[in-house]
Amino acid sequence: MINNVVLAGNTTEDPEIRSTTTGKKIASFRLAVNNPLNDKDTLFIKVDSWEKQAEFVSNYVKKGSSVSVIGRLKLETWEKDGRKNSAVIVVADRVSFVGGKKKDAAVSDDEAPAPAPAPAAKAVAKPAYKQAAKAPVQQDDDEIPY
Repeated sequence: MINNVVLAGNTTEDPEIRSTTTGKKIASFRLAVNNPLNDKDTLFIKVDSWEKQAEFVSNYVKKGSSVSVIGRLKLETWEKDGRKNSAVIVVADRVSFVGGKKKDAAVSDDEAPAPAPAPAAKAVAKPAYKQAAKAPVQQDDDEIPY
């Protein structure tokens, strides 16, 4: 059996951060996902991310962020006022940004890590057969064997 889901959409709220009694971090948010065949048919899906992914989500994902989520489906059940309720959620294994950086991106220029310096150009040695260019051999018509 395979339980795998891949979604792409926009977050509808800032992530809610909480911890379990054992100290594990959870970040939850809702993701708006459009139906590619009908833009009016939008699903709002609850996404939970745990531990390191939760830290990433809490630090960088904001309301309106375009993200992709890879994870698995989970059925949550609870009882309220004597009535049993349930909902399907996505437990995220990976949350990534989608698309280019907007003017009001989730990570401001002040928070974004500095780009790594470009590596120094390395001198590449030419192979020995290319180093010494051979002069073309001159032959007289008299020396051609045919």
